[in-house]
Amino acid sequence: MGNLLEAASQWLSDQLDEHASNEVLYCRGSLTVELVAVHGRTAFELTDSSGMILSVESRDFLISSALLVLDAVRILPEVGDRIIETRQNQVHAYEVMRFGSEQHYRFCDPYGQKLRIHTKHVGVVDN
Repeated sequence: MGNLLEAASQWLSDQLDEHASNEVLYCRGSLTVELVAVHGRTAFELTDSSGMILSVESRDFLISSALLVLDAVRILPEVGDRIIETRQNQVHAYEVMRFGSEQHYRFCDPYGQKLRIHTKHVGVVDN
């Protein structure tokens, strides 16, 4: 018998993808892949060079790691990659980025089945 918790984690990931996701385009340079993502957000507190504390909120995309494949190679997110999403006839672009000392992505589960990718909104184009 396989790991019951790992199977349950995969089931939950599949349910999110099926019932709570939108289609997006993941881009790295000229390479792209269409996949589904669940929206999330993460609040960060950063300290600037003068000691001021800044509150920043990331638009997160939760993506099944098995779907993140570019040029037939399974990849992990890199800073500068883009996620494109169409909402209400507008194309929104988000750039994968690091906030402060935090990583630009993390795994949502101990089995690496789903990624939480931190992004910043960088533009809107009317469709």
